[in-house]
Amino acid sequence: MLLYRVIIGSFLFILSVLPLKAIRFLGKILGRILFLIPNRHKHITLTNLKLAFPELLDKEIVNLCKKSLIETSTTLLESGYVWIRLPGKSLPRSIQVEGFENVSQSLQDGCGLLLFTPHQANIEILINFLGQNLDCSVPYSNIKNGYLDEFVKKARTKMGVNMVEVNISGVKKLLSNLTRGEAVAIASDQVPELSGGEISKFFGQECLSMSLLWKLHNKTNAKVHSMVCIRGPKGNDFKLIFSPQLEMPNTIKEGVDTMNKELEKCIMLAPEQYAWEYKKYRRAGNENHYK
Repeated sequence: MLLYRVIIGSFLFILSVLPLKAIRFLGKILGRILFLIPNRHKHITLTNLKLAFPELLDKEIVNLCKKSLIETSTTLLESGYVWIRLPGKSLPRSIQVEGFENVSQSLQDGCGLLLFTPHQANIEILINFLGQNLDCSVPYSNIKNGYLDEFVKKARTKMGVNMVEVNISGVKKLLSNLTRGEAVAIASDQVPELSGGEISKFFGQECLSMSLLWKLHNKTNAKVHSMVCIRGPKGNDFKLIFSPQLEMPNTIKEGVDTMNKELEKCIMLAPEQYAWEYKKYRRAGNENHYK
């Protein structure tokens, strides 16, 4: 166990001192290796892309898969940067922010603030920004690896966000925070348990989608905005984009549909940067697609 901790800690430290341009170069190498050899990430990515973009030619799907694996590899290699180098420090000028004035206006109304995002580029960049600018809580599921779980929790605490476990008491805490006019940020594209989801279209395919966002809004009338992180072309830059306030429908089905449509808009800003390597459609009768 001690050796394992040393290996992970050393790996993250080395990554934290490398320039981002070097990280992205290494991400290209690792992503191309993943593309060339048979593996689970490549298989799931190809499956999801075929489901989400049936209008694309096979060669276009393959090319998008290659780009996606490169972006996924880059996200992994940015771990040292987002968990060690950034937390507790002012964000560099290479991280640009667009539309945050919309969020600031909603927060002034005192009704609470709900922010949601897809797993696009590196959401830890978003969390670093939110921790510095808002009193913000983030739902958190424990990582199976105990050391890594402890490491991430400490990093996010240093970022300035409040970690809330995903259970009944955690949801009550989120509701309480929203009632006090605080912010809650959710990565709402995750596949929930059957009891916490609603069937909705995601890129034209039925998908069990998270209903927590709508339920929190329905209970508190908190203002809702989407947000997304996009990698820029320079090799060391990111853009954080916040939407204007979104109107949420009165029914849960329509609310989840609205959320998914907004997630699609965010993803299409840079579709190769979305995390396509998860079995997104697995709980909506599409299990056989991943065999």
